Amino acid sequence: MLRQLLHRGLKTCFYRLGFFIGNHPVFFASAPVLLAILFGASFSRYRVEDNVEYLFAPRHSLAKIERTLVNSLFPVNASKHLLYSDLQSPGPYGRIIVTGSPPAAGNLLDTHHSQLILKVMDCMECLKCFHRGGKPRKISM
Repeated sequence: MLRQLLHRGLKTCFYRLGFFIGNHPVFFASAPVLLAILFGASFSRYRVEDNVEYLFAPRHSLAKIERTLVNSLFPVNASKHLLYSDLQSPGPYGRIIVTGSPPAAGNLLDTHHSQLILKVMDCMECLKCFHRGGKPRKISM
């Protein structure tokens, strides 16, 4: 009984919907195109963030405030026309962003993770760079 009532109601609703679409084909043919254009136009405001630090650090973190202060007091003589490969200001330093995988991340400040971070820091301090035909030189950070 309920099945027949549901079947009859759905049959009537879909019949009326099909009849309405058949009587107004221009609207149902042009509406998807207009919606696609409208939603596609929103990609003009899409901007790729190339600064990885912006994605991980808070906007008003102490490190960002200090870096802004240092860059304002000691400006780097960098060209205004940067290439895409120049994502960071020049200098004998580097940044490493440490993240944990979600299932086994836990706390990055526990003993095990702290030892791993210190080991990475020790490896980075012993880093050697080769110049174009020069001898290796140790970089102290």
